[in-house]
Amino acid sequence: MSRRGFLAAAVLCAVCLLCGCSSFQKSLFECSMSIERRLSKLQPKTLQAGGLTFSYLERTGTGETIVLLHGFGADKDNWVRFVRRLPGEYRVIAIDLPGHGSSTRDAQTTYTIEFIAQGFAAAAEELGLERFHLAGNSMGGYVGVLYSAHNPGKVLTLCLIDPAGAASPVPSDLQLAVERGENPLVPKSRDDFDILLSYGFHNRPFIPWPIADVLADRYVERSVFNEKMWTDIHRHWEDISRYLGALDMPVLLVWGDRDRILHVSSVSVYRRHIPHLETVILEECGHLPMLELPKVTAHRYVSFLKDKSAGTELGR
Repeated sequence: MSRRGFLAAAVLCAVCLLCGCSSFQKSLFECSMSIERRLSKLQPKTLQAGGLTFSYLERTGTGETIVLLHGFGADKDNWVRFVRRLPGEYRVIAIDLPGHGSSTRDAQTTYTIEFIAQGFAAAAEELGLERFHLAGNSMGGYVGVLYSAHNPGKVLTLCLIDPAGAASPVPSDLQLAVERGENPLVPKSRDDFDILLSYGFHNRPFIPWPIADVLADRYVERSVFNEKMWTDIHRHWEDISRYLGALDMPVLLVWGDRDRILHVSSVSVYRRHIPHLETVILEECGHLPMLELPKVTAHRYVSFLKDKSAGTELGR
């Protein structure tokens, strides 16, 4: 490159930095996410199932498969740093659920939890998953419960991380906000996105520029669709309790004690209904333990998996 060309490129970069050039920010964001995925040995892939396109991340492994389901409005990248803490022998799949991430979004579709669970079931079938470990956060936990209740022979263990679906004895901050006519889970501005982060985390992890801005803009761009999806889900809402007794596989329940979205008092509901339940309450942690405390959360999960695997071997 000539000296003049180099100076022109330098000036362009400086202008982009000073002006917050959207395309430049997005490029840096995509580069950062690509690096994060590679560090976790995750490869982006797509598949067609049930008339839908699914985007997912996969890490190959010679051992058993772990499938990870994100929460409302989130996507598969919520699990990237958590996956980095899982032993390398596990095959890991983190999937964008219908209406989320890069999977199919259709404004004409009614997005109920049942529909989302059926979509995941079709994707699992297409992936050829016969026996696997399933983990879900928030809405992904509800989807995991539905799938496990309907397909008990396929799920080796179920991990529920601050799962949605049960009416908590103590109302959460989110529930109180919704009753006031507010919905922090559907931000419509960058300031709203900052409020969303305050609901999701107790100790907010560092989010470098430009990732926070790009994420905020993505949430804002999808706010109309996400609001429609939220309305669909809650118009057809069904309490999860009726399905919990059908979970005959080992279940790990993880909950952040400072969760503002789903109150930790919900734990009592799961303890009352699930026959084979192990509970972990994480102190000073919010709604997204796999992002806020990835090392601790993954360690507790791996200990659970190894304990259940050892128990299975002894029982043979």
